Amino acid sequence: MAEKRIKAFLIFEMLGRPIEHLKKTLHEFIDKIGSEPGIQVKDKKIHEPKQIEDAKHELYTSFAETEIEFKDMPALFKIVFGYMPSHIEIVEPEELGIKNFDLNLLMNELTRRLHQYDEIVKGLAIERGIMQQKLQQAGIPLSQSTEIIQKKEAQKKTDKKTKTKKSKKKR
Repeated sequence: MAEKRIKAFLIFEMLGRPIEHLKKTLHEFIDKIGSEPGIQVKDKKIHEPKQIEDAKHELYTSFAETEIEFKDMPALFKIVFGYMPSHIEIVEPEELGIKNFDLNLLMNELTRRLHQYDEIVKGLAIERGIMQQKLQQAGIPLSQSTEIIQKKEAQKKTDKKTKTKKSKKKR
């Protein structure tokens, strides 16, 4: 018995600059997905980049809406874990059965990713501790550095509220 192919709508988002590079890269990204074994991109719509307002540097964001057909569940898992879409909607078939083998692949990949992220968080915590030690050795009290950060964050919030109020008045 042949397995039913899986049809899904996926959204992929990308951030970057300049605009031309972002557009080109997003097109190439979707083309690369379509070249994966067991994957067929049936339709794609790439939206025009929009500038991010509160970014420190001139950054743009864009997204692609895609309709993709997958040969089987492992092909779907490969795209989800390898390309990390921001949204997934499986539309066909209405009901999916999953084999132990496929479920094992999914669970092992999920576990591997969680361990990888845990390792990153622990590494950042260690780096933070080292930075705090260096600040103390330099004679900068942690409370002073924390106060500076808190003041900057408070100023950002105030600036953002002011921008929002101004834009509402313009309407």
